[in-house]
Amino acid sequence: MTPIRTYLLTVFLLIGFGIPLNSEPLSETNQKAIDAFYPKNWSQAEMWFKESLKKNPNDPYANYNLACVYTILLSQCENLTEEQDVFQLLQNAATYKKTYKRLMLKDKDLSLLRNTYRLNEIAGLSPKEIFTNMIWFGPSPGAYGSISEIRFDANGSFELSLVAFRESDGTLEKPKYSGKYQWISEKVIQLEFQKLPSSFPNQTKKRQARWNKDRLEIDGFEYQFQDTPDRCSA
Repeated sequence: MTPIRTYLLTVFLLIGFGIPLNSEPLSETNQKAIDAFYPKNWSQAEMWFKESLKKNPNDPYANYNLACVYTILLSQCENLTEEQDVFQLLQNAATYKKTYKRLMLKDKDLSLLRNTYRLNEIAGLSPKEIFTNMIWFGPSPGAYGSISEIRFDANGSFELSLVAFRESDGTLEKPKYSGKYQWISEKVIQLEFQKLPSSFPNQTKKRQARWNKDRLEIDGFEYQFQDTPDRCSA
């Protein structure tokens, strides 16, 4: 391999694992952890990152990458820890190394939690930036995932998608309903739907929504929306 190719490969690997190019050499335990991370040996990676944290609980590299390990396992429904513990690890990493704030918003290993309130808060976004980065999910009573999902764009538009079954043949459909929104106050939003599902008994197109961190309540809906789906219930 030519020197330039070797250099580019090294740069790619360092960026991919959240290691700044001017970082100091890894500790022995962090090096063993990342050596296990590459081949997806999650149990060994977890063990060695935890060893690093025993020696230095404030180690940003170990905190951040252990959070990545746990998030990957959560995406596979292997619940070795709770989401709140992952967020604490990310908070520790961001506290002692500010560059992790920017990285966590685009790191594919954290994609499961990228649209949650807590991750965006740790990343230092403003409330309105957080709100439009989030995806809101209705309940997940069965194998088809959330019965509804709503996304808000920074341009003042939103889109609601529902899980529905066609009456004629039972085919699964996901109709979408769009509209506009505006802020009434810091936690209250006015929605205006262009069209509502015919199944809704109340066809009022203008509805207020109330936002409280990871919960969203919209007038006319019998349930609250939250920022994470019930991924492993089915």
